[in-house]
Amino acid sequence: MALREDLLGPFIRRLWVRHKRSGRNIRQKMESALPAMTVSSILEEPFAGDPFPGHDRINHSLADLQAVVSQARADWRIALESMKGVYVIHDKQTVQRYVGSAYGDTGIWQRWTTYATTLHGGNAGLKAHLEEMGDEYYRTNMRFALLEYWSMRTDDGHILERESYWKDVLHARSLGHNRN
Repeated sequence: MALREDLLGPFIRRLWVRHKRSGRNIRQKMESALPAMTVSSILEEPFAGDPFPGHDRINHSLADLQAVVSQARADWRIALESMKGVYVIHDKQTVQRYVGSAYGDTGIWQRWTTYATTLHGGNAGLKAHLEEMGDEYYRTNMRFALLEYWSMRTDDGHILERESYWKDVLHARSLGHNRN
């Protein structure tokens, strides 16, 4: 979706409006909806996305993750760069899953930053799915969540064992995108 700089200019990501749809119109053009809108508020700074929800409340699309990474949101970065963990990426349309882990000294933030920039994180199964479905589908339908998370002091072997456990539990190899 393209930003309407011709209509909104300096108010992009700052202007909050109220709009009540009339009738059964599902999609309207901005030009036809504009007269029915009223200004609710104008933010001092552009909206930068939702704050970090907590490790146990992450269920965000790839597009959300890309926004967080591109804005280098400090709340998200600080919370995720100091944690190792096991995560799931699931396609909300096909319900297929990919289970991965973040370990070593780079944390979850670095691993998810790779997904935000490459879309597939270098995983063969996810690359194939991306090629089949396309970038926009991927940004909208692929959702990220943490299954387990630990401090950076946790042994990498433990994290790899837990990743394998979740792959089995969620059938990520047989019914999902994991190839190992």
